[in-house]
Amino acid sequence: MTSDPTLSGAFVTLRRRSVRDVSTEHPNAVAYRATADAFRSGDQETLAALLDPDVVWHVPVLGEVRGRDHLIEWLGDLLSGGFWLTEHDVFGNDEHLCALSVMGAKRGETDVQTRVVSVFHFREGKQLERWIYPEDPVAWEQILPL
Repeated sequence: MTSDPTLSGAFVTLRRRSVRDVSTEHPNAVAYRATADAFRSGDQETLAALLDPDVVWHVPVLGEVRGRDHLIEWLGDLLSGGFWLTEHDVFGNDEHLCALSVMGAKRGETDVQTRVVSVFHFREGKQLERWIYPEDPVAWEQILPL
């Protein structure tokens, strides 16, 4: 352990910045979190309100999931197949958002999971487009119901 006050001060500053203050979170980050919560609870009405009618998700292995109704149906299939997600961090601006997550599914007696980076394009507070980048492509293929 060092007694250098400069390093100690830098650590304290980094620790303070790592704490999320929801009251100052960008509205698109708040909208993403509401969307994730609606997904987890199976609230299709809230999902529909937070997704642009022309939404497109770029999903590795599957390709594109186009349109709000199709996406909500697909998300319902995921949820019923044991899929889960947790957010590590979410940050964004007026047009884009990045979510760092862990996604997985129960497969037999095992939870298969991988860390995922998702990049979003938002329009008027709604998800317009999402690109999903899993860290472990083999785990990702096991997670998705094909």
